[in-house]
Amino acid sequence: MGKRFLAILLGVSLAAFVLTGCGNTAAEQTSASESGQEVSGSESTQDKESSEGNIAPVSLRFVMYGEAGARDSEFLKGEFHDRVLEELNMEVSVDYVPWGGTDQIATMIASGEKFAFFSGITAPGFSSWVSSGYFAKMDEEMFKRLAPNYLEQRGDSCFDCATYKGDIVLIPAGQNVYGSMYDNLNVRNDILNEVGWDVSRIKTYDDLVAAFTAVHEAKPDLPILADAGKLIRFLDSVIAENAIFDEPSPCELAVVNVLDQESDEVINWLESEYFEKLCKLAEDWYARGFITTENLTDPASMSAAWTADNCLATFGGTPSLYSHRNADDPETLDIEYLKLDNNPVFITKNYDWAWAISSAAQDQAEDYIRFIDWMYANQENHLFAMYGVEGKDWNWNEDGEVERTVTDAFFPDWMHKSLKLLPISETKYDKAEVEVYMNYDEDAIMNKKTGFAFDNSAVATEEALLLAIVQEKVKPIAYGISNYEEEFPAVLEELKAAGLDKYVEEYQRQFSEFMAGK
Repeated sequence: MGKRFLAILLGVSLAAFVLTGCGNTAAEQTSASESGQEVSGSESTQDKESSEGNIAPVSLRFVMYGEAGARDSEFLKGEFHDRVLEELNMEVSVDYVPWGGTDQIATMIASGEKFAFFSGITAPGFSSWVSSGYFAKMDEEMFKRLAPNYLEQRGDSCFDCATYKGDIVLIPAGQNVYGSMYDNLNVRNDILNEVGWDVSRIKTYDDLVAAFTAVHEAKPDLPILADAGKLIRFLDSVIAENAIFDEPSPCELAVVNVLDQESDEVINWLESEYFEKLCKLAEDWYARGFITTENLTDPASMSAAWTADNCLATFGGTPSLYSHRNADDPETLDIEYLKLDNNPVFITKNYDWAWAISSAAQDQAEDYIRFIDWMYANQENHLFAMYGVEGKDWNWNEDGEVERTVTDAFFPDWMHKSLKLLPISETKYDKAEVEVYMNYDEDAIMNKKTGFAFDNSAVATEEALLLAIVQEKVKPIAYGISNYEEEFPAVLEELKAAGLDKYVEEYQRQFSEFMAGK
């Protein structure tokens, strides 16, 4: 995983979506400008009369996270605007809100603004937004008719993780490998080698502990783990036999076992034996120095340590199957992929980020679909949208890779890139390792919760109370910083008094209905 992508992820704890709208009024434009930056093409001509029989351009508005760089502004209202206008008869404008500006996005949608926006939102947030009617609705026939190129990139299961009660509410972006996120580690093998270990020798949990101990004893100031919050997924096989839990957080309220594809059982996670085992494993890791207080209190600094090549391991990142260092790392650095269990590859969702269209822009949904299809129509369009003008903003290098001459994001590649249109270089990387990576999802199992969104309206008060207790009192226990035996019994009483059982029962009711209707 490249440093740019890691840096982006650092700033997002509850990301929202990206893609909607057209034909904004002056009032709408003012509202967006007050909450962010705007990079626009010419004024919407949708309300102008056509001249000489020409059809007036459609106006589309996109809202992205971050801020516009100088070349972003120049490109998006210059070469990009002109080309899209000529080829699609669309006037495109782009606004920016700060990373983490989910509330701004929600306010804009609730006030009736028309726009499209990034979607990387968490499950509870998704449920809330869907039940609030924030998203425009689409169906597969629209995509078959308007977006054949997009569908060719995304494959048959394109909308499995983007559908709610039969309606498509998200447009997944990009085409990549999506299996087993967080059930593996990226490990600095060069550091292991310094203390006599190698990733290839780590076959069991005991091997892992011994290797990490050797590093910690030799380098006591080196952070061992960048993100302790993902420990649950990596240690599924240690916590329970024949189980993969569907959420990558140690503090969920309700989870399911993905390996049991037919069961509708919902597990009261915090009251389960699995949570107890996880807490005790985390306590051991904390005592050994593998987890520190900073993992809980300052996770951004721990992630930054990994990005700065000053950490032993982090979670996720299947690209380490073939790419063993970040782009600007020294050649001596060796990042290797490590997965302890033999569980099948599991797909939580078959996209990283998606576009969503605000409900107010329902009448423009087909136009947004046409635009997305244009981005995936061919390699030329794809690279133009992500990287800009060849020879000016980027060039091909000797390994057949894009080499950028500007750092501005445009339509960012970490979200939109398709490996079918921009294959991994087999000149730079080992062909056999690339093939392993490209086939990683081949026999993957899909999360049986795909298409399920919990409606929390019946337990909204309980959920708010429970999440507050989790944040303040459960997390320190789940991260191993507080003792489970001493602290958790009293915390569990608080959780039950706040409505934990009611919450899980409501979750069970809805999930059973969902499974019965599949």
